[in-house]
Amino acid sequence: MFLNLLAQASDYSSQVQDLQEASDALTNATTAAATASGGLASGLIAFFAIYGAIYIAFLVWWIILIIDLSKRDFKDKTVWLIVMIVGLVIGLIWLVDLLYYFIVVKANKKPAAPAAPAASEEKK
Repeated sequence: MFLNLLAQASDYSSQVQDLQEASDALTNATTAAATASGGLASGLIAFFAIYGAIYIAFLVWWIILIIDLSKRDFKDKTVWLIVMIVGLVIGLIWLVDLLYYFIVVKANKKPAAPAAPAASEEKK
């Protein structure tokens, strides 16, 4: 009977050792998963920070181009205003900004007016 108990105890100790190894493996896997998810989270944060900065830059440029649109005099002014507002609403602000800049602003670039002579030069 004592030998049976001793055999059972050795079986239990090997099972405990197996459970300990399984627990260690699970701990290592959990640590690896936590490390990987931390890297993924920081990568996503960096991506959205860069994306947000680019979007804000295009939004500022969009406001500048809307001001340019209001001051510029040409026949398709209403169409461009609608296109720019729709582009803002559907999220294609970058495309609308580039199109307006190259089609309207670059194509209709007015030469700079000559500078007026200074008051001291007129008296001479």
